[in-house]
Amino acid sequence: MENLDIWLLKAIRAEDNKGIMSGWLEERRLELTPLFRQALRHLFSRGSFIVLTDSARKWFGDYITQSINLPNKTRPFFSIFEINSLGFIIDSTLRDTQDRGFLSIFKMLDNSFCQNYAFWYIGKKSTRSEFALVRDNSFVWLLDERLPNTLTLSSADELLDFKLLQLYRLFEQAFCAAILGQLSIEP
Repeated sequence: MENLDIWLLKAIRAEDNKGIMSGWLEERRLELTPLFRQALRHLFSRGSFIVLTDSARKWFGDYITQSINLPNKTRPFFSIFEINSLGFIIDSTLRDTQDRGFLSIFKMLDNSFCQNYAFWYIGKKSTRSEFALVRDNSFVWLLDERLPNTLTLSSADELLDFKLLQLYRLFEQAFCAAILGQLSIEP
């Protein structure tokens, strides 16, 4: 069983050997490792992720939730969901209430997910990202803004979509490897 950091390095280099440009991932590996570890621990503690994006990355949220649990994958389903109306509810709450009304939304989600959920947010800093960051264990890929415990990417990067897909693929591979006992999520 390999440490997550070593496993990530090998997985990134294996992709690079296939001709897939992964050098940027290797450069960011030490930043990725604690974020992946936290996300994997959350899922292994029977937690769920609710995928939430800004409007420009909605396609990516759809891709994650439509791809991660395809029936032809020979593994257990991951508890990763998208609630299509959640972004609208968050945006409407900001517009229609003075206190942002986040408490009402969190209570609804606490009841629905037995309080064991976090957010997988992808996008620019917004009300939605602020909402996601309030919740412990959230897995946040933030564009154009550097905050603690988030992965920062640039929206001006012409390879952004490609990088998002690479990150998704690497995370899915890491979760599968952890399920199979090929890597340890302990530090």
